[in-house]
Amino acid sequence: MMSALKGMFSFFTMIRLDTTQEDMDAMDRNFWMVPMVGVFYGLIAAIMMTALVDFFYVGTLAAAVVTFFMIFCINRFLHIDGTADVGDGLVVAGTQEDHLRALKDSRIGAGGMAFALMIILASLVMAASVPILLIAFALFSAEVLAKTGMVSAAAFGEPGEEGMASNCVRNTTSQSLLFATVLSAVLISAFCVLIHILEAHTSLPVALPGSLIVWFVLAFAVAILAGAFMAWIAKRNFGMVNGDVLGATNEITRAAVLLTLLIFISVI
Repeated sequence: MMSALKGMFSFFTMIRLDTTQEDMDAMDRNFWMVPMVGVFYGLIAAIMMTALVDFFYVGTLAAAVVTFFMIFCINRFLHIDGTADVGDGLVVAGTQEDHLRALKDSRIGAGGMAFALMIILASLVMAASVPILLIAFALFSAEVLAKTGMVSAAAFGEPGEEGMASNCVRNTTSQSLLFATVLSAVLISAFCVLIHILEAHTSLPVALPGSLIVWFVLAFAVAILAGAFMAWIAKRNFGMVNGDVLGATNEITRAAVLLTLLIFISVI
């Protein structure tokens, strides 16, 4: 398992690790562990945006821009690149081969640029719209569940014949998705306990209402459905789920989870 985590952090972050092919193979076999990478990004997002808003009195939108830019830099814009490629592949007209050719084209067209930009803007605006008391919880949960969405897309998707993600998708099953869901639930629950400890022993504004338990369940459903939907879209247009689709799923799932929270808050 440590070998799989080593491969994941080497691939999904800019952290330099001495990885081997064995580590990358372990990552492919244990892709359900990728929410652990979400913890890394979730902690960065939660701490950075909370600090900017609460201690440096930066506006929430500006704080969201700085926070997400930092996250994108740390993952080398990996998922943004995938989102743009998927956008190009979806908007092109023609047969499945035409869609696949546009997906794999290294050049970015207007469709891909617009698609990625809209997803980024959606995440920024929704993160900035979250009440201050819930910022840390929302961003941490969104990053962990974004990775759960990736596992869902891999579990429901068809692997390609080649490409870095083909073995990952091939080895990810419904059981892997169950493991990832349980792991994500444990990780987010542990973060909630940490928030309650901070609430009890500090003056930080981090209180969590009990009603969020309902959202907790809804958010998991949204993340899994987002991944399944992306797998369906990918199969219909490209015939497979590749790394670009997984990257786009990460960005779309994050936005979907944040939107679910905002809708939930407006209803209760």
